[in-house]
Amino acid sequence: MAVTIFRSRHGTLAYKASATTWSTGTELNDVSLTGDVAELKDITVGIPEQTVEKVDLLGATAQTIGINARTAGTATGIIAGNFQNQMLNINSIGTFTVSGTMVLTGNEQFIHAMGLGSGTSTGGGTATRYPVGAIASNNWAKTLVGALRFFLNNGSEEFTVVMSNTIIKKLSDIKPTGSSGHLEVDFEAECLAKDGAIEFLD
Repeated sequence: MAVTIFRSRHGTLAYKASATTWSTGTELNDVSLTGDVAELKDITVGIPEQTVEKVDLLGATAQTIGINARTAGTATGIIAGNFQNQMLNINSIGTFTVSGTMVLTGNEQFIHAMGLGSGTSTGGGTATRYPVGAIASNNWAKTLVGALRFFLNNGSEEFTVVMSNTIIKKLSDIKPTGSSGHLEVDFEAECLAKDGAIEFLD
């Protein structure tokens, strides 16, 4: 069986400033967003994780190795049986995450939505200044980008992840002195499991 190979040229990331919705009548890659963002690399998508918690219970149980048959221990007291009685408590589902690196081009179209807002013109219009974490400016919206879509298409296979009501949880680690010479900024975004979806081409 052939292994599916995706390369950087096969991937796109799109966004818009408001939340999005989708239905079964439309593929996720056709959900209307603002447009593709080219100045990104090293994208990693995290699928919601199901975690469990071990809970220790009173008593012990004998375990017969090989046939997975659980039978009550015959001994008495605190060492009755071979294994302490336990259960797995299923926690609520985790979240969708996406992380990557933005390569700033001098016309930072995407960084505006990635937690910095529209900024303030300075120097008589020669520059734009961005606060970080300012509550007074547009409340908490500076940490919100409405929707993100990561789409891979190599011509035969497709993979799509859409995240809505997305929070930008990290916009940091600016690296201006890399060997490539361009300015890079790492970012991470997150949304609830109910606000994301995964789609594969049949």
